[in-house]
Amino acid sequence: MRTFLLCTALWLVPVLVTAGLQHALGIASATEWKDLPVLVLRMLGIGLGIIVLVQRGFLTLYSATFALLSALSIHVGAGLIDLLAEPSASLTAWRELRINGLVFNPNPFGMFMAITAILSVGLLRNLSHRPVLWVALIAALLCVWVSGSRGAILTTVAGFVVLFPPDNRQRLFVYFGSGALMAAVYLYVTLYLPALYSGSDSERMIAFSFSLEKIRMAPWLGWGIGAYEHFPDRVGPNAPHNMWLDLVVSSGLVALLGGLLSAGLLIVRLYRQSQPAAQLALAVFVAALVAGTLEYSILDSTHFRGVWVLVVALACCTLNEPCGAQNGVSLGGEKA
Repeated sequence: MRTFLLCTALWLVPVLVTAGLQHALGIASATEWKDLPVLVLRMLGIGLGIIVLVQRGFLTLYSATFALLSALSIHVGAGLIDLLAEPSASLTAWRELRINGLVFNPNPFGMFMAITAILSVGLLRNLSHRPVLWVALIAALLCVWVSGSRGAILTTVAGFVVLFPPDNRQRLFVYFGSGALMAAVYLYVTLYLPALYSGSDSERMIAFSFSLEKIRMAPWLGWGIGAYEHFPDRVGPNAPHNMWLDLVVSSGLVALLGGLLSAGLLIVRLYRQSQPAAQLALAVFVAALVAGTLEYSILDSTHFRGVWVLVVALACCTLNEPCGAQNGVSLGGEKA
């Protein structure tokens, strides 16, 4: 629990402090007071609740992880039904179809599929006789591919590389071949289907430049949570599409430093744990970091915030020896 509180407080406390300073200095776009306790409850409530349940023995770490996998698998099933029900399924049509799905946005769907695949693979390393995990893995990978989401593919790859590090020649060849294949596919799409991604790339570059300009104008205090969307001079999309840029624009460089320290602390501690449970927790956490860096806001994204809290809470549970080792099955699927 202390690790979870520390990892959250490192960036959340600067966010709260800068919000107060924004009000004191009369910044018009400052975060409203009533939104701050709601943010604290959202970032701490579910995570602390899960940790307490596991520590008290009401819930095992494996059952909590499987519950997350099951919830994500609902989106897998819904996505496959939509795909199979589409009479003339194509990459472009599928991208439009996902927008009207359960999450009403194409990129969260891809992220959910990527994390589903990573969790399935991690659990299959020690529970290979579970056919439901194989079904979830195959279906999730299919959804990642047909989604056409580059972020989802990179998120999946990041998790798989952590689970299966390139520490021998065979894996190096596999990763090199996979990278070459992905580069060839991307080159083909760029040359023959330029309209598929060119608009998205242009918008992201505009958002990146606009975010840097706003950070230059208010580097230490930021402008307030959600202020980006309401800037009168905003050009391009309504969000930076990057959790780190959004954190700086909203709450300044100190909050960014706290977020980086928090992520680094959790990565180092998980990496030092030589057990399958910690490796799976690290894979899912790294995947969440990649997804947030490519698309989301930890402060203002409903789709990403809930997943982030759950992933961090389960990772911190894995680090807690009484929580992860004495209360049944671990996150990696083994009896501790």
